[in-house]
Amino acid sequence: MPRRKPSWLKHLCTGRLKARRCAGCREWVAVDEQGPVWEAYDPGVLDAKDLTTAIILERPFTRIHQHTAGLLTLRNPCGARGISPDGQYLAIHECHRTPISTKPYKPAKRRPVPRWDSDIHLSDEDVRLFTELWRRPL
Repeated sequence: MPRRKPSWLKHLCTGRLKARRCAGCREWVAVDEQGPVWEAYDPGVLDAKDLTTAIILERPFTRIHQHTAGLLTLRNPCGARGISPDGQYLAIHECHRTPISTKPYKPAKRRPVPRWDSDIHLSDEDVRLFTELWRRPL
């Protein structure tokens, strides 16, 4: 019996990933429809412990790379390159097999932009020198 749609799947499926039901087993998957071959991923995010399980079970996976705008790109690791314990990964979906992980995807928190330091005080001489240089023709 297929599971219900995870509530956090909308955070994972932004940009290139789309939330769909698998045609074979009717489970919710994240589908990458951008390339010539559509790839379906289990929606659970793999961490370092789950990554070991995926390697032992020979399940292919891809790394989630989050950009500052909240958009995601997927990068396939090549051997040991591209694999790190602090990364987040998605395992390829295989019909009628239990997903390796059901951990929700949590987008990285945005850091606030540093504010202008209001403790800066310019002397009258600094302001005069700046306006003189600013108004000087090139």
